[in-house]
Amino acid sequence: MFQKVVDKYNMEHPDGYQIELQNITRAGAGSGYIDKLNAALTSGNMPEIFTLDGPDVASYADSGVIQPVESVVPQSFINGFTPSIIQQGTFNNEFYALGYTDSAVGIGLNKNIIKYLSDDVKALIPATNEDWTWDDMLEVARAIQALKTNPATMNKPEVKNMEVACDWLTSDITKGAYETGTYFLTPLLWGNGGSLIGPDGLTLDGYFNSEKNIEALTIAGKFFKEGLVLPTEPLKAFYTQKAGMCILGFWFISEISSNYPDLDYMTVRYPKVDINYDGLYTPSGSWAFVCSSSVDFSSDYGKAVGEVLQALTNDESSKLYYEMNGSVPSRKNTVSVIDLNSADPRANEAWSVLAYEIANTNHSRPVTKGYPVLSELWSRDVILAIGQAKTDDPNQIRDIVEKAMKKIQKEYDRF
Repeated sequence: MFQKVVDKYNMEHPDGYQIELQNITRAGAGSGYIDKLNAALTSGNMPEIFTLDGPDVASYADSGVIQPVESVVPQSFINGFTPSIIQQGTFNNEFYALGYTDSAVGIGLNKNIIKYLSDDVKALIPATNEDWTWDDMLEVARAIQALKTNPATMNKPEVKNMEVACDWLTSDITKGAYETGTYFLTPLLWGNGGSLIGPDGLTLDGYFNSEKNIEALTIAGKFFKEGLVLPTEPLKAFYTQKAGMCILGFWFISEISSNYPDLDYMTVRYPKVDINYDGLYTPSGSWAFVCSSSVDFSSDYGKAVGEVLQALTNDESSKLYYEMNGSVPSRKNTVSVIDLNSADPRANEAWSVLAYEIANTNHSRPVTKGYPVLSELWSRDVILAIGQAKTDDPNQIRDIVEKAMKKIQKEYDRF
């Protein structure tokens, strides 16, 4: 998809600077790409434009590897990105990263399971255009789990097959994929007005351990304590109908449409703790184009680099990326190209929910130069620790949070 944009640009500028595209395989957890990037950095052979995952922008900006782009990318163009993409690309009030894709998350519910719920519980499940709370979701999860012991439903084939009420992909954390925990569950805090770190990207105390966060984590603790979520859940639990509900990433949609025709599911918005919270709170963010600090933006060459950055991330390119790769649009004008009239009504409903979040409620992950350690210890030493302790005791949760914060602080002291 990038090659199409490159070819078009080069054809339109036959006498100007040409773009050369190099693809690097992201082996394993992406180490192949990062290793190549670091080698180029060490040898002084950095490309003018390269890609970074959103959470990595702050550390590269702070170290001077990349530079802000406002001098060659108009503010009007920057304003065309969705709010969360602007948020993830901004460090110290300067804009560094032009996101070429976004992401979004909803809540999936297995219709073959929830059809057995009582009417009063079904009433807690919102319409696709309504908000709901974590307390609502907790009650629905409890009712789903209770189907396993209710004589009227326990022998129903769908209920017998179900092994857990909710799938939060927490098993990814046990395998070292800490980012899953950060991506899926930091919004638990945001939807209560909390955060992992202060606006300066450095201050932990008073934010990481705030009472807003403890309140939100206590709700998560109830899911673990009551066995509604398992630290290690069955593989592909929601896909195989072993979970009645899940936190549903946008990538679930095509996977289910392609491989799981028997899964009849609905999608609703990601919940809030505080139903009256009206800020950004749904999980988002993805990869972006950035510019090496070696480029002189005052030169003709530097101005051409700015033009290329725009060509790679404009509305037309964003539309192309969606059509070719299912990439979630990162530009406000492109959200409307999401297909809500496909042959799969399940997918249409899911995308309608995610399209709303992309345009209105998506929040970027913390912009901080210490992001890797923050993400790892938040997922492993807070979320997973609460899950393994199966606790909803606020004091115990506060102790877990304080211990994790002290570990993170030791790393942040370097900054």
